[in-house]
Amino acid sequence: MPIRTLAVAVLALTAAAAEAGNVYKITAKKGDEEVVYNVKFGGGRRFEQFTAFDPVSKKFVYLTWNRGETAPKPAATIWDHRTGETIKLYTFPDVETPLPAIPAVDAIKVCPMTGDKGFKVEKTIVYD
Repeated sequence: MPIRTLAVAVLALTAAAAEAGNVYKITAKKGDEEVVYNVKFGGGRRFEQFTAFDPVSKKFVYLTWNRGETAPKPAATIWDHRTGETIKLYTFPDVETPLPAIPAVDAIKVCPMTGDKGFKVEKTIVYD
């Protein structure tokens, strides 16, 4: 019985580790117009990645580093007066000011492109 339990645990861990990164299709409304774009979260076997939204360029941006290396250090931190949380800000490539990393697609509550709170999220690609 313990061997079977071990095999199931190994299989579960392998399945969880196999899904390292995802691409999500976001569909939002801006008035009568439908806005569709893709955003990536997570890394792969060889890399790790932070995702952020740059309000200046109106694009999602990515900070990537090799898996096993030290994660980038924050460029700054700010204190959120609404929650009391300290938020780490990172320097993303080709972005002028440091930005907070978005931990997962579920953390986005308002579409940054349109302001739509009822946007739809669909996982379209899993990468490793």
